Amino acid sequence: MEKIDKIIKNIKDLDSGLMAKVKERLDNLTKPRESLGRLEGLARLISGITASENPSLKSKVIFTLASDHGVTEEGVSAFPKEVTAQMVYNFLAGGAAINVLARHIGARVVIADLGVVCDLKPHRNLVIKKINYGTKNFAKGPAMERSEAIKSISAGIDIFEQEYTKGVDIIGTGEMGIGNTTASSAITAVFTKKPVELITGKEQA
Repeated sequence: MEKIDKIIKNIKDLDSGLMAKVKERLDNLTKPRESLGRLEGLARLISGITASENPSLKSKVIFTLASDHGVTEEGVSAFPKEVTAQMVYNFLAGGAAINVLARHIGARVVIADLGVVCDLKPHRNLVIKKINYGTKNFAKGPAMERSEAIKSISAGIDIFEQEYTKGVDIIGTGEMGIGNTTASSAITAVFTKKPVELITGKEQA
């Protein structure tokens, strides 16, 4: 937990002054204001995060962390949990959508096992940081112990720091694990204090 606390303390506020300066520059370009839509907001945000008016984005990394969810015991997914490992192997073979998108933008993909239910075959592009063999079924009790959650966050920090030595300008994060939509919905419901019915299911007109 000490490592996590140290990281949190080092997180700085966005440079709002610089973001305003970048917006002014974008507005003065030969184009209609905000004509690039969300790209302009992202440009301001990246400048605010990096504290640079012209940040370098040459070294790009996509972190994809894999783990299984015990709640799949409840039949919440259309796919069996074995698909998690199959997808990880697909990532490693470069055959998934994220691999195609990453190649298109010149980003490298880092695949990590934090909790797949089986022992994956060693691979030069696979980082093993297994906390457990999947989480427990949260429909019957806690999905993880607090100590496991802390280890998971620390593992994520370690994975990033290892990659950072190779050079990192900007990252994207993703995850793989059958049952992940159910777990994400549950976490969203807790954070937002909204009923699960409002978080999941078909959108109401």
